[in-house]
Amino acid sequence: MSKTTLLITIAFIVSIGVAVFSTNTNTDYQFLKRQLKVSHVLHNTNKVLPNFSLVDHNQHLFNNDRFKGKWTLLTFIYTHCPDVCPTILMDMSMLKSILIQRGVETVPEFVAITFDPKRDTPEVLKTYITHFDKDFLGVSGDQTQIDQLIKPFGTYYERSIEVDGKTVIIPNGQAMPESVTSYSINHTAWLYLISPDGEIFAGFPTPHKPHNMADDIELLISNY
Repeated sequence: MSKTTLLITIAFIVSIGVAVFSTNTNTDYQFLKRQLKVSHVLHNTNKVLPNFSLVDHNQHLFNNDRFKGKWTLLTFIYTHCPDVCPTILMDMSMLKSILIQRGVETVPEFVAITFDPKRDTPEVLKTYITHFDKDFLGVSGDQTQIDQLIKPFGTYYERSIEVDGKTVIIPNGQAMPESVTSYSINHTAWLYLISPDGEIFAGFPTPHKPHNMADDIELLISNY
């Protein structure tokens, strides 16, 4: 074999190796997206979570480090929610049971962060969240930090209050009058899978289908 032929052969082998490696580590996970049933890959190295400092329902610090080194399934809720939030948490409970019954190697931690820390204190969240599953974790804290944290998720919420018999909408990030104590919250209802690097990896829109979600979570984690 001539030197030129040898170099071409080596280059070809290397190119195949790079192509295979790129296919399996493609940062936009195109190869994975086509196999998912109900979820969307949201992995984006340019959309990182901001630094935040909140508190869980056991009064322990909950910050970026709490996502590191494990998988987390995260949602945003509020305890006065009449229907959507209880449904989300019931779906999460069913999803957890399905994953455990399947004997999967990795079951994410299930976390719910409140939109409404004014009313949802850690004590309130603990009673509410653990009603659905004793291992679910509720998170509260400073409203400004929560508002900053939800931005990269694309999550939206707005408060709805009654003023002189008229409905007034207060968008996310806009201060609400201190005198107002009764209000509802309109919000998106996605679930999010957080990677062990502490970043958003995938999202699950409504309606949630726990069996299909379990399929996707197994696939997402095994191909991370």
